[in-house]
Amino acid sequence: MAYLPRLAALFVTLIATSGTHASQLQDLYQQAQANDASYLAAQHSLNAKLQIIPQAQSALMPQVSANFNQSLPLDARADSHNYSVQIAIPLRLDAYYGMKVAQQSAASARTSFEKSEQSLIFSVIERYFAVLKQQRQLTSSQAELKAIQQRLKQTQQQVDVGLASNIQLQDMQANVQQVQVALLQVQQNLNLARADVENLTNQPLTETLANLSADFGPHLIDHQNLQTWFQLANSNNLDIISNGFGTQQAYHNYQAKDVGLYPKATISLAQAFNSALPTKDSTSFTIAVSGTLYDGGLNKAQTMEAQENWHASQQQGTAIQRATQQQVRRWHQALETNRQQIQAYTQLLASVQSSLSGKTKEYELGLRDVSDLLDAEKLVFSAQRNLANARLDLVLNQLRLKQVSGVLSNRDLVQLDSWLKQ
Repeated sequence: MAYLPRLAALFVTLIATSGTHASQLQDLYQQAQANDASYLAAQHSLNAKLQIIPQAQSALMPQVSANFNQSLPLDARADSHNYSVQIAIPLRLDAYYGMKVAQQSAASARTSFEKSEQSLIFSVIERYFAVLKQQRQLTSSQAELKAIQQRLKQTQQQVDVGLASNIQLQDMQANVQQVQVALLQVQQNLNLARADVENLTNQPLTETLANLSADFGPHLIDHQNLQTWFQLANSNNLDIISNGFGTQQAYHNYQAKDVGLYPKATISLAQAFNSALPTKDSTSFTIAVSGTLYDGGLNKAQTMEAQENWHASQQQGTAIQRATQQQVRRWHQALETNRQQIQAYTQLLASVQSSLSGKTKEYELGLRDVSDLLDAEKLVFSAQRNLANARLDLVLNQLRLKQVSGVLSNRDLVQLDSWLKQ
């Protein structure tokens, strides 16, 4: 039964190391940055939203205007011309708070784009790992099919010498056909997983993908207590930070509305020239003050609306903090579960491999039925898949925990690439 170790080795090679460190995830991320339409749209949206700052600042900046007139009379009188240049400086308290609103809005936009970057990083890794899982499933199914076909061949030989019945042969043929049908679905799932990555990068995915090295284990994943993650998330979670900017924006908007009826002043200096006047040149300095005495209650209603929006944003911040803590707790618990699963699957794999070895010997001695051997082989393949998937899930849940804590970055791509081997 020398083929059994070879079948197991065929599956294990997917997670074994045989080369240098890979950089596929970093390459895929760069391709996604250059080609993912959603990410590119987020970049343009950020650039557009940042223009709100100079727009708001313009209400506080000096305004320079000029005009020129040329008169050409139809009679014998001489023509005349005049021109003027004026600089006006607005003094508006509502415009000052409007600039504060714009600054907070721009800061919130930057945070939203940073969230898009983190989402893209995780999406690249998650889709890449989905391909790895389907590749493992395909390799496992192929190994299982090869094992069953070998059993079918042995059963046929036993039928030929009268040691097995045709019913047993038909059962074995049915098992082969069942695995072949399942293999078609696995291949389709793999194609779809690869298409998901290619849709993100708009580039064909290489056939050879680096996988987690054989020496990767839970000891390489940061193990911090729940309270530490809570503190990290409260300081860095991008939804919390964005809400903080939004709350400040709402507060400054309330301030802007609150002073909406305050007087508005303009200081201006003008220089004029008129060729038709005796003095020709003139210079003037003007201070203009205007204000609304009564607007029918419009400003009061707008101020109350802005104040309620400010209070609503504060309460939304509390809700976001609670939801963030719940997510941190969820992924931290999932991470701990993954650690336990890896330990359990490792022990299970050793047990089912030992059981398969024993049943193989008993089968060779005629003490076991071929169906017992097939069941034992399926348990081995299943344990191998589950262990491999648990290792990938451990990494994904660690990244989810980092993402909800707001600390997922390019460094994680570099770190993960160092764990991958071609």
